[in-house]
This record gives sequence, structure tokens and C-alpha cells, in this order.
Amino acid sequence: IAAGGVETKMVKLRASHRSDAVTDLLCAGGLVVGSPTINRTMFPTVADFLCYAGGLKPQNLVGAAFGSYGWSGEAVKQIADALVQMGAKTVSEGLKVNYVPDAEALAQCRKFGTDIACSIIENSR
Repeated sequence: IAAGGVETKMVKLRASHRSDAVTDLLCAGGLVVGSPTINRTMFPTVADFLCYAGGLKPQNLVGAAFGSYGWSGEAVKQIADALVQMGAKTVSEGLKVNYVPDAEALAQCRKFGTDIACSIIENSR
């Protein structure tokens, strides 16, 4: 995303209070949420944040979901659905990578980031 010309800030939900993360979100042009799939769902901290943020209905927001999985990969779709319910303009259905990303998956991740940056820039006009 930064390579596409958009300033970024990563917030680790496990180490941050959801109120602090939402404060950052309310000033942002985009929200990109990632989670591995565990027990056929996203991490509980991610679900908590999305529930809290969704209730605030942030405006004019581009959203995207990504994650890794071992068997099934439901977390990415769940995050993408939450972003749509929040009213975000989603970039795609999301990006999911099986296990650890190889060179091809890393290339997809870079393209995903530049696509998000382009969407944020377009949305800000």
C-alpha cells in the first residue's frame, strides 16, 4: 500500500485497545484487516474490533480483507462481509494464502496492496 503512494499505519489488535484502533480508523481512508483462519473463523480480537467499528459506521472508507489458512480459509470472507456491512467500498473479495506465502503469493500480496492504494486514492477524489 505504501509503495502505491498511500501512508499506512499498522495496528496490532492483540496489543491495542479497540477504542484506540477505532480512533485511528475514523481518520483513515482505508481499512485493511487480516486474520488467519482458526477453527473456521477469524481471530476473536479481529471479530471484536470489526463488531465495534461496524457500529460506528465510518464514512468514505475503502476496505480489504486478507489472511492465511491451513484447511478452509473462512476468515477472509467473514472479514470482507463485515467490511461490506460496515459500508466500506471493498477492493475485492479478499486475498487468502494457504500456509506460508511462497514467491507467487507474495507477488499477489504486493499487487493487492497497490490495488488497495489505487482504490484509496480514487475514493479520496
